Amino acid sequence: MKNSKNILESIIAIVGILSVILFLYHKFKNITFSTETKVISDDGLKAVQNPEKADKLREAVDAYHSTGDWDKTKLKSIL
Repeated sequence: MKNSKNILESIIAIVGILSVILFLYHKFKNITFSTETKVISDDGLKAVQNPEKADKLREAVDAYHSTGDWDKTKLKSIL
């Protein structure tokens, strides 16, 4: 009788531990799935898709590479 009680308690403990692990896994999965990381702004995406603005952006990035100063790139007027 005592042996079967220990087995039942062990099974309940294992089921409980698995339930907690599954719960945490689903919560973590929901957090990572619903989190979106934007690498480029909507305005930046529109500018890159426009060939004229894309050329101006390329010039601004080239100017940054030569000067090291974003203020000298006229980036704000392009976007």
